[in-house]
Amino acid sequence: MKNKYFVIGATFLLMLLCEMVHAQYDEESVSVGFRIPEAALIDIEFAGNGFIEFELLPAAEPGSSPVMKQTVDQELWINYSSALGKFSQNRSIVAQVTGAELPTGLDLYIQANEYTGTGSGETGVSAGRVMIGSDPRPVITGIGSAYTGNGIGNGHRLNFEIDISEMDRITANESIDCTILYTLTDN
Repeated sequence: MKNKYFVIGATFLLMLLCEMVHAQYDEESVSVGFRIPEAALIDIEFAGNGFIEFELLPAAEPGSSPVMKQTVDQELWINYSSALGKFSQNRSIVAQVTGAELPTGLDLYIQANEYTGTGSGETGVSAGRVMIGSDPRPVITGIGSAYTGNGIGNGHRLNFEIDISEMDRITANESIDCTILYTLTDN
């Protein structure tokens, strides 16, 4: 009987303690902020030395036009990363010749292929076949917040062509090296 009273007393005591003990509920919070700055980064990736070379070869037959041949062809790709501001417009990549002028009588054309690669976002579109000179000309337009992926096979592959525009102004034995400058710019 003593055990019975002990169990009843212990149960009563536990019930009393349970009434007196209250679970505590508490909440804490941490503020998390995000700062995403605008970014505009560009890179040219290539296999080899990154040098493109053309040679004007004599005509195969008298009276025929000379042949413009690309003697050194490298695989060149434009990679870029772009983070636009809230009210920013899309960006473009422009190209221009620097360091020297193109040989007289010749026109240089660049065409960026459409985007391919492992990137994401609003990548740009090719402006088509564009004649390049000393003034900046867009070769890729409509770049939003995007990245192309890095290295060869990512971004836009570049193709180069030379046309003879004024044969009477071409000088034999003329060798000129120039640089093509690419700029990722706000529209």
